[in-house]
This record gives sequence, C-alpha cells and structure tokens, in this order.
Amino acid sequence: MKNRSLTSWLFTPFRFIAGSKAVIIGIVVLALLSIFGYLGNVHFGGIIGPSIADSSSESPYILHACYQLSAWISMTLVFYITARLVCKTSVRLIDIAGTMAVSQAPFILVALLGLSPDVHLHIGDPNTANIPQIMEIVKDNIGMIAIVSIISILTMVWSIVLKYNAYSVSANIKGVIGGVSFTIGFIISEILSRLINYIVINLIS
Repeated sequence: MKNRSLTSWLFTPFRFIAGSKAVIIGIVVLALLSIFGYLGNVHFGGIIGPSIADSSSESPYILHACYQLSAWISMTLVFYITARLVCKTSVRLIDIAGTMAVSQAPFILVALLGLSPDVHLHIGDPNTANIPQIMEIVKDNIGMIAIVSIISILTMVWSIVLKYNAYSVSANIKGVIGGVSFTIGFIISEILSRLINYIVINLIS
C-alpha cells in the first residue's frame, strides 16, 4: 500500500493523482490563482517568480487568466515534447497537463498574501522616484518584506520540486537524463511563458 503521508502529498502527490483527476484539480488550482492574483494584485509573469504589484497599479482579470493559461500551455507542450524526445516509454499528454497544472498550487500562498493591503508598497514610478524616499519605505517595512520574500522563495522551491516530480512520474524518467532534460524544459517553458505574456500585455494595454 502506498504511503500517503503529509510529506508525500506535499512533494510527491503524483503517485496518487494523475490523468483526468489531476487535470480537474489543476484547473481548479489555476482558476484560484487567477482569481486571487486579480483580487490581490499579484502577477505571475512566468511559470515561477510571482510578484506583488505596487498598491497604485491595477490590471484586468483577463491578464491574470492569461498568466495561468500561458504557464500551463508552455509547461504542457515543452515538457511533453521533451519527454517524448528522451523517454523510452509512452508518455500521455493528459498526465503532463494535469500534473504540471497541480504543480502551481504552492503559489496560492503568495496570491493569498496579496489580499492583505499591508504587503503592497507604493513607491511611485521607479524611473523618477527619489532613492532616499524609497529606502525609507523599505526600511519602515523591512519585517513585512522579509516575511513575503521568505514565503515567496519557499513556494518557488516547493513548486520546482513538484514540477520535477510531475515530469519524472509522468515520463517515468529519473537520473542524469531526467535532471538535465527537466532543467532544459524548465528554462524553455519559463521563456515561452514570459514571451506569451509580453505579447498579451501589449495587446490589452
């Protein structure tokens, strides 16, 4: 019987969920990220690295929905193609799609942080802002900035671990080949996702 401990669910949930079940859970995760990202003004420009925007800026919901779709499409296509190139066994597109969507779940924590007004700092236009004034704002909020930074870093690491496990389990590949191919796929996915978002932002702005 498979060990379904909390650690297993947090880092290797793909032992228990895959296929259509993972897709459904993943869609819910992406929907929550788009909603909380919109409400909390948290931007997911790529497959990692969410950022909490300035309190004075606002963006339409469609942008936040596009963030999640671009990340999902990028990861699914890139990791599926990568797996087909290096894997000797069959790879199902539905497994890659579902598990990669679920791997975004840790970022819900960052999106929820954005719902608190205290985490949004207003520093004005970075190109014209007064440096001493910016440093004063940072100094006054150093505790909050540290907490947000730590949570952001931990969720990024957690998400990367989930992405590797999603790829490893779905493609049934490990070792050096698994690590190298995952790294390449990860970098390409990040670039592709950010490129799509750049195009979308220009179209809706």
